[in-house]
Amino acid sequence: MNLNDLMEVWRAQEQAPLHGVNETLLRLALRQDEAKLRARQRREEWLSYLLTAFIIAVMVFFFLIMIHPHSVLTGWDLAIPIVGAAAGLFWGVALYVSRRRQARREQCFGDSLRDQLRRHIAQLEYRETRAFRPANVLLTWLPPFICVTAFLLANMRVNSEPDEPFDDWPAILSAGLTFGFSLLVCVLDLRRSVKRDVVPRRRRLEALLQELEAP
Repeated sequence: MNLNDLMEVWRAQEQAPLHGVNETLLRLALRQDEAKLRARQRREEWLSYLLTAFIIAVMVFFFLIMIHPHSVLTGWDLAIPIVGAAAGLFWGVALYVSRRRQARREQCFGDSLRDQLRRHIAQLEYRETRAFRPANVLLTWLPPFICVTAFLLANMRVNSEPDEPFDDWPAILSAGLTFGFSLLVCVLDLRRSVKRDVVPRRRRLEALLQELEAP
């Protein structure tokens, strides 16, 4: 029996929340659910770190191409890979700081059933804030947008003639708008997923915690 099964049993009850629910099984289900959530977060973290390293490496590659002795440099040529690499680095650092802050918050909870519930609620709240809090959404999605835009611009520049002016703004605007729209779709899809799966779980656990803490 997993956490969702136990919560369904509890939700169907009219009496005390643990009536008919084995507390040991509830603890085990909470641990299993936490372990799954942590494993998912670790995969997302490492994927983000690998993408950050890849982005920085690509930007360095473009920068080295652009400073080739036979290249005709402009201010844009130097700024594009530098801004892209800086955005990638900022993205990785921001994720690392956010996860360390969340880890310290989770370490404040003990091993009691109530603390297990509070810790799991904190984990779910973290996923919610990343999807809905404007500052977190901006930190999560703006750097990738800048990185991809920088990649498109740098790629267009290195594939153009050395003395060709950097003025293909319609193509640049089209590429930026296309990626921006795709990013918006991803944000909205993430919000729907969190609202459908994470929010109901968090509310059920909060209701159970309130019942356990009731005199």
